[in-house]
Amino acid sequence: MNPILSAPSQRLWAERQAWFQRRLDDAARGGPITIGEQAEALLIDLQLAFCAGAWVTCVILAQTILDADLADREAAGTGGIALNTLRFGPDYVWLRNRRNALVHEEGETALTLRDQTAARDRLERDARRAIDLLFEALEG
Repeated sequence: MNPILSAPSQRLWAERQAWFQRRLDDAARGGPITIGEQAEALLIDLQLAFCAGAWVTCVILAQTILDADLADREAAGTGGIALNTLRFGPDYVWLRNRRNALVHEEGETALTLRDQTAARDRLERDARRAIDLLFEALEG
């Protein structure tokens, strides 16, 4: 069996869960985060993927949750100019482009099997950055 498919230790799972929960709590600022049901449900999968170390999945889900939240805000007529940062800010453009590159192979391959084994640190950094960006967006 490929070692990358092994479950993380309980200690590592707990560390990751604590990191994720701290980010979520910071975004909530002591109250609930107001997001739609679909975004909320996907947030659970994002936390599970993060704790499991499914880094690429985290990037994909973070942008997907952000898209769902943006659609909800637009449908409700809320957000206004603040949504421009989430659409066009350089960090959010990075997240969208990274997700798109991972999901839609158009020319250059964004992810290889070798990356899954040799570039785990970079993939984890990308996942953490994606989650941080998502929670910054949900704060606003």
